[in-house]
Formats: sequence, structure tokens, C-alpha cells
Amino acid sequence: MALILDSSEIREAIALASGLTATLNLPVATDAGKVRAITVADVPAKIAQKTTPKPSAEIDPAGLTYRGDQLEQVLRNMCLRSHFGGAVVTDATGLPFAVVNPPVSMEAVSAFTSVLGSALERAGSLLGQHGAEYLSLDINYEEKIILRRFLIHELPYFLLVICPQEVDERSEIEISIDQIVSILDKK
Repeated sequence: MALILDSSEIREAIALASGLTATLNLPVATDAGKVRAITVADVPAKIAQKTTPKPSAEIDPAGLTYRGDQLEQVLRNMCLRSHFGGAVVTDATGLPFAVVNPPVSMEAVSAFTSVLGSALERAGSLLGQHGAEYLSLDINYEEKIILRRFLIHELPYFLLVICPQEVDERSEIEISIDQIVSILDKK
């Protein structure tokens, strides 16, 4: 054990951690040279409150100049109101028009949206429901992915949302799609 604590990398990590805890005024207990791990209980409540992100107020997308900014703001407002984890709007080819809080790269989310859109269309055809517009996919016990297909001038577009399992997202998605269509349909 003495060899590990004598290593220069470990000493540097301990120094950095000590500097960080001193900056935050966190208590660190040592017992004869042993560093105890800091737990959540060690963090004073006031510091925990300061680091918790607070949602910003909604911004009216109509006040923004560019359509891309307006679309992004519609998605941001939707995620803020309904506690969604992220959202993307694409066309049928996977071209992203707006992305908010993607869990992976924008290109990967857009490609995934296009693949899910194709799966939605195929499933609708196989089941005799050629107008299928909605697909829900559980990611895990906590989150799900919602894909909503909508048309503008007979061309398909997709809204993909990542949200908690317990949320009923349908009304929020429909309101946001109305806003998205009004932005994309501008001449």
C-alpha cells in the first residue's frame, strides 16, 4: 500500500482533490495519511443548492430571426415545460433542423431518427395502418424515446423526444408540432 501512496500520480491526484475541496469548503477527514472519500452527506446544503441547475424562463421563438434558432427554441421550451431529456427535428433523410440536448452526437441522433422513421412506416404498412404517426420505444426503466411523424406539403418530418417513462408526452408533442410546422412552412 505504501508504494501506491508514494506514486507521483497519486500524490498529484490527492493534491488536486485537496485543492478542489478547499475551494468548495468541503470537509475531508484523514486518518494517519489515509484519505476518506467524500460523500454527498459531506456537501453542505447551500453548496448543493448552488450547483443544481435552475431552468431558465421560456423564450418566445417568434422573436428570433432565423428559423433554425426558432425551431431550437421551440424544442428547448418543450423540454423545459415537460422535463424532457432532449429532442430533435429531422426530415425523412435524417437531415437535422434543430437538436436540443442530444445524448450522443447530432449526426447519430439524426441517423437514428431516420432509421426509426423507416421502421414506423414499415410497421404501419405491415399492420395495414399506412398513416402511422407515433412510435414509443422504452430505452430502460426510466426513459423512453418517442417518435412522431408529421407531414408538411406531403413530405414527412420527424420529431424525436427523449423523456421519462412516467410522463404523458402526447399533448406537449402535439402543441410543439403545431409550432414547428408553422416555422417550417414559412415562405
